[in-house]
Amino acid sequence: MTRRIIAALAAFLFAAPFLFATPALCAEPDLPSPPPADWMEQAQLYGRVATLGPTHDGAVVAWEEDHQRALSSGFLFDLSRRLLALGEAERALEWYAVALIRGQYDAARCRDATARRAVSGLARQAAPVARYGQAHPAEFAAAGRRALARSDLFAHTIAPDWVCAQALSGMGGQSAGTLPPERWPAAEASVRAEYGRQFEAMAAR
Repeated sequence: MTRRIIAALAAFLFAAPFLFATPALCAEPDLPSPPPADWMEQAQLYGRVATLGPTHDGAVVAWEEDHQRALSSGFLFDLSRRLLALGEAERALEWYAVALIRGQYDAARCRDATARRAVSGLARQAAPVARYGQAHPAEFAAAGRRALARSDLFAHTIAPDWVCAQALSGMGGQSAGTLPPERWPAAEASVRAEYGRQFEAMAAR
C-alpha cells in the first residue's frame, strides 16, 4: 500500500515538468467517466492526463470541464493552460482562478498548514496563464470575480487529502488528515476574502 501511495504522489507532483514532452501516440485519450473518487487513484490519473500532448487538448478540455466538480485543482490548472493554448484566454484565466481558490481552500482544511505550498507548485504547470494574467490585470481581475461568483466554486467533491498528503508531514506518502468539518466554513470564508482582496487590488492597477 505504501508503495502505491508513493507512486501516486510522485505522478501527481512531478508530471508538470514533462507537460511538453513527446505527445502520447494514441488517437484518442482514454479518460474515465466519471473519474475516480479516490484521491490516490486520481493522482495516478493526473500523471497520465497532464502529459497528454496538445493534439488532445480539445478532448481533455471537454473532459475536465465536464467533470470539474469531481477533480482536484491539478486538473483545473491543466485545463487552464490548455484553454490558453487554444486561444481562449478569458476561460483560461477563470479556470486558473478557480484552481487556485479551490486548491487553497482544500489546503486550508488540512491539519498541516504547509499543504498550501503544494498548490503553488501545481500552479507552475499553468505558468503561461499566470504570465498572461499579470500582463492583462483587468482581464485577470474580471476572471477572478467571475470565479468568486460561481455557485459551484466550493462544490467540488474530491477529498482534501489529495493536497494534505503533500504537506511536510505527508512526505512519507500519507495524509495527516483534515480539520473537523465544523471548521470548514471559516476556512472557506477566509480563502474567499483573501482572493477577493487580491482581485480587487488587481482591478485597481
